[in-house]
Amino acid sequence: MRRNNPGDFPWTREHVERLEALWREGHAARAIGLAFGVSRSAVLGKLSRLGMLGKPRIRLPAVRLLKTPEQVSKPPQKPRKVPNKRNTRPLPPPEPYQAPPPPPVPPIGSFNLLDLGHGHCRWPGPQDRAPWTFCGAPQAFDSSYCERHHALAHNRGSQRDYDRAAEQALAGKHFFGRAGVME
Repeated sequence: MRRNNPGDFPWTREHVERLEALWREGHAARAIGLAFGVSRSAVLGKLSRLGMLGKPRIRLPAVRLLKTPEQVSKPPQKPRKVPNKRNTRPLPPPEPYQAPPPPPVPPIGSFNLLDLGHGHCRWPGPQDRAPWTFCGAPQAFDSSYCERHHALAHNRGSQRDYDRAAEQALAGKHFFGRAGVME
């Protein structure tokens, strides 16, 4: 059954009288719309324009009120229950878990930034080429570097070098301190 748009449906005097009668009897707007072949909104819109929505009406029990002759003559059928088929085959035993092999460790001095892990030396390699590489040897002490690079990073020079720089500073030359260059 095709439902018309509210503007397409011709509301004749007979339609309006039947609409008012069905509404007063307590029929739902959806059921009335099915009887006329229009939407529930079209029925409610027409009732609103007629001023019928606020008027008292008979309340019928919530059942299907407007049935077609086919629905009246046929008793409702209960849906047949289809039994679920169960798979009775046994499942094969699960395979034991095998962890994937660890990725190969690059040689010392050729670690890229993503290869560095906890405990690897972070001393940068030659900076003249990309991608940059890092040492990657095991860290020493509580440092970020291996033993060799830790000594390079924290070499403060001898006391004699420090004293010589202090004498030059007093003579008006630049002073090279332990923490770096001071001018």
